[in-house]
Amino acid sequence: MEKGLYNISNQHNKKFYTLIEEDKITLHPAIKTKDGWLANTDSASAIYLRPDLANKEPVKFITRGFDLDVLTILFKYRPYTAGFPNQLNTNFNAAGYIGHRSDYYLLFYDKNPLNAYQRRISHFAYSLGFFGGIGATNINPFVTSNQIQSEYDGVVITKGIVGLIGVGNLTFGAAIGFDHLMDKNHKLWIYQGRPWAGFTVGLNVN
Repeated sequence: MEKGLYNISNQHNKKFYTLIEEDKITLHPAIKTKDGWLANTDSASAIYLRPDLANKEPVKFITRGFDLDVLTILFKYRPYTAGFPNQLNTNFNAAGYIGHRSDYYLLFYDKNPLNAYQRRISHFAYSLGFFGGIGATNINPFVTSNQIQSEYDGVVITKGIVGLIGVGNLTFGAAIGFDHLMDKNHKLWIYQGRPWAGFTVGLNVN
């Protein structure tokens, strides 16, 4: 968790500029102006290392914004098509992702054996958006209804929508996508433009 603008659960979800220090977290109310958000440094409150024991609930810090990831689809599940049974494909692919992300930081205070409190922050995020990239697929007589006799790895353009869950900088998600073969046999490929479902893993880059 870094300093910045957050909505805070125990402050009626108002927006604050939050400064993270070793023994306290200082909250400056944020004011929306025509030039953007500004911190009101004349008014501040602090969440100290020792918590208010009357409040047992964790404090939730929320930030939302633009999300940019690189990801790969670990596998694609293709349903029954043109007499060919269900398939689970693990061919190479790489994609870029753009979407909207919400990050949640949960602030806890744990009492240690020395009867002192230690601050602990748990983080998770979720995001929804679009991906697009390039990949490979097996082209053979089976997936072309026996209209070609050769076998090779074809290049596909892949695209779709994906929902992601973030843990640190890593993301994991479920996707629905479509592939388009980029050679002369695209009209023969039984999966051309047909939907698939898959599982993704990626890295947040912003």
